[in-house]
Order: sequence, then C-alpha cells, then structure tokens
Amino acid sequence: MRIACLTLLLSIGLMQANAQSVNTAKKDSTVFSSFKGLPLKATRAIPLKTSEGTWTSVNISPDGKTLVFDLMGDLYTLPMEGGKATPITKGLPYDNHPSFSPDGKRILFISDRSGAENLVYRFGEKRYRCLNG
Repeated sequence: MRIACLTLLLSIGLMQANAQSVNTAKKDSTVFSSFKGLPLKATRAIPLKTSEGTWTSVNISPDGKTLVFDLMGDLYTLPMEGGKATPITKGLPYDNHPSFSPDGKRILFISDRSGAENLVYRFGEKRYRCLNG
C-alpha cells in the first residue's frame, strides 16, 4: 500500500513538473517596417524604472538649482534638493554628456539624432539646434 501511494504521489509530481515546463510565453508578433533613411521610428516602448545609474555625466546649472544628467541615452533634469527626474530628451537618439550654457538657458549635449554624433543645443521646450552637422 505504501509503495502504491508513493508511486501515485511521484507520478503526480512528475506530471505537474512536466506541465509547468511547457513554454507558455507569447511569441513576438510585431511586424517591423524597414526604413532606408534616418531617423528610424520605434514601434513599441519598454517601460523601465530605476533609481540609480552608472557611467553617467552630470552637470550643475550656473545658479546651482538644477542638475542635468544622462542615463541610458536620454537626458534628465533634477532639482538640487532631490525629487523626481524630468526627462528632457527621450526616444531613439542616443543623447549624452550634457552641459549647461554659462547663462543656464541652454543645454549642450552630444546626440546621434541626425545619424552621426553631433553637438546639439537644447533651448526652449523641445527646440534643438545642431551645431556641427
């Protein structure tokens, strides 16, 4: 009787393990369009939350009230007292090495938004000017 119970329990355990090993992941069915020219268009976004980064460039505004930094190819500002970082660039272009202008009204950074790395000024809300491209 003990052997029959152990055999039954063992076979139930093996059936459950086998059922769990079946791949239930959905296959990616996104159809990507091909673009011959730049800029490429993203067809989906992956949400990401983080509270730390490595290999980032940081700069302080001339008035000492705001930090600007790069993280994973995007630029963010952060009040010097702390709080929530605000994205100032996002998307496919890889933006890095931000620096405030001496008057604090513009941010200079390196970006590949035109297809090659160039110096770019950000002035105003979502207004950019490429300096060497």
